[in-house]
Amino acid sequence: MPDVTRRARHPDDSFVLIACDGIWDVLSSRECTTYLRDVIDEHKGNDEPAYRLVEGLFDDIIAEDIHDQNDAGDGTDNMSAILI
Repeated sequence: MPDVTRRARHPDDSFVLIACDGIWDVLSSRECTTYLRDVIDEHKGNDEPAYRLVEGLFDDIIAEDIHDQNDAGDGTDNMSAILI
């Protein structure tokens, strides 16, 4: 069963991120929000497409070697996200 939450929009809202469990298994909502806010602030005025920001997020959390026995397994699930 997916986690679904209804929230009223607020003037301070910057974005909405819809993502699968492969993201939430690695990052908390707060960690993901902080990451994206920092990246968005860094790229202001660059006309960077949103998909590049999400690609960067994926690159940062993906496991470097899924066959590494010492890896905790973070970043080995499928990852999909929509940044609005």
